[in-house]
Amino acid sequence: MKKAPVTGAAAGTAPAKATTKEIREWAIGEGRKVSFRGRISAAIVRAFHDAAAKLPLPLG
Repeated sequence: MKKAPVTGAAAGTAPAKATTKEIREWAIGEGRKVSFRGRISAAIVRAFHDAAAKLPLPLG
């Protein structure tokens, strides 16, 4: 499975609150089922934040 690069809030380069677009793009890149419109499930949002928490902090 090909992993999409994590950018934006998940990479620690944007404000702490991730946008719906960022979460949806991450989910699609991870191969998760997510609609192209509407609400994103709490499970997907939780997985996004869990993945972001596992990333190392960017250096300087």
